[in-house]
Amino acid sequence: MILELISCYETLTSFRIEVYNDDGRVEKLIRRFSATMMIVFSSIFFIVQLVGSRIKCWCPNEYSDTKCDYANTHCYITNFYVPISNSSHLPRREELHSHKILYYQWIPYIFFLQGAMFYLPNVIWRWLYSKSGFDFDECFRTLRSDSSDQNDSEEIILVTEQIEKIILKKNKNSSKLFNNGFYLAFSYLLTKILYLSSIIFQFYVINNWFMDEHYRSYNWIFGSHLFNLTDRFPHMTLCKYEVFILNDLQTHWLQCVLPLNVYLRKAILIIYFWLIFLFCLIVGNMIDYIMYLRNGKKLFVNLIQDEKINEDNTNEILRNLNADALLVIKLLKSNTNNFYLSAIATKLYQNKTKML
Repeated sequence: MILELISCYETLTSFRIEVYNDDGRVEKLIRRFSATMMIVFSSIFFIVQLVGSRIKCWCPNEYSDTKCDYANTHCYITNFYVPISNSSHLPRREELHSHKILYYQWIPYIFFLQGAMFYLPNVIWRWLYSKSGFDFDECFRTLRSDSSDQNDSEEIILVTEQIEKIILKKNKNSSKLFNNGFYLAFSYLLTKILYLSSIIFQFYVINNWFMDEHYRSYNWIFGSHLFNLTDRFPHMTLCKYEVFILNDLQTHWLQCVLPLNVYLRKAILIIYFWLIFLFCLIVGNMIDYIMYLRNGKKLFVNLIQDEKINEDNTNEILRNLNADALLVIKLLKSNTNNFYLSAIATKLYQNKTKML
C-alpha cells in the first residue's frame, strides 16, 4: 500500500496542473511543494482515519464488544473529549464541559483546504493575465520546444512579436484597461499579495482551527499556546456518552486515547516553521520585485548583444519599456535560460532600431 501511495504522489507531481511556467521561482516553491506537502498530510490522515485506529476507549469488563464499539464510535463522532494527559487529577465538574475538540474528525479536510489555498493564487494569476491576451505559459513552452539554438529561430521571433505588443501597446484584442503598460505588473504584485494572504490564513488555521475551546487563543496569528502541544493535541481524554435503558437515561464516562494526535503534533510543528520560512521569503520577494520594476531597465541593456548598439536608440527603447515588459523579461529569466533571454532582448533592440 505504501509503494502504491508513493506512486500516486509521483503521478500527481508530473500532472499537467503542476508544470505551468507562468510565474517565478518563489511562487513555484509555494504552489508546488507546499500544496503537495499539505495534500500528502491530508491523504495520510484520511487513510489512517479510514482504515486505522481513530479513537480507542478503555471499556470495563462488563461491556460487551458491541457496547464497546458503540462507545468508540459515539465518542469519535461527538467530538466531546476532556483532556487529562497533563493533569495530576481528574477534571473538576465545571471543567467537564469546557473542552470540545472540534478538529479531530476534520484533520484531513483542513489539510486539503490549506493545500488548495496555496494553489489558488496561481489560478487567479492565470485568469488575470489571460485578459491581456498574453499567454506566459504558451510563450515559455514555445521557447522550451526550440532546439535550433539560433538567435533568429522561428520560436524566438514569435515570442518577440508577442512581447512587442506589450511594449508598444499594439494589442488590438484587449481593451486599454488590460493593455495599459502596467496591468500585468500590477496583477503579478497582486498575486504575490494573495500568496502572502494565504500564508497568513494558514497561521490563522493552525492557531484557531486546531485548538479546543478551552485553550483557544485570542492571538489569532501567533498563538500563545502553539508550542504547548501536549495541551493542544492531547493523547488521553475522558469521553461522555449517554444511553437510554428502559426510559432511564444513563451517563457513562470512558477514558480514551486519540492516536492521530501523536502524528498531528509533529505535522503541525513542521507546517508552522515552514510557514515562517515562506512568510519571510515572500515578503523579501515582494520587496525585490518592487525594486526590480524601478531599476530593471538596466538588465535589459546588459542583455543586448549587438556590435552596432547605439546609445540614442537604446534610450528610446528604454523610454518605451513599460512595467509589463519588465515583468515579461523577469519571468523569462525564471522560466528559460540566459540564451533565450539575451536573444529576445537583442531581437527587440534590432526591431526597434529599424523603426527609428
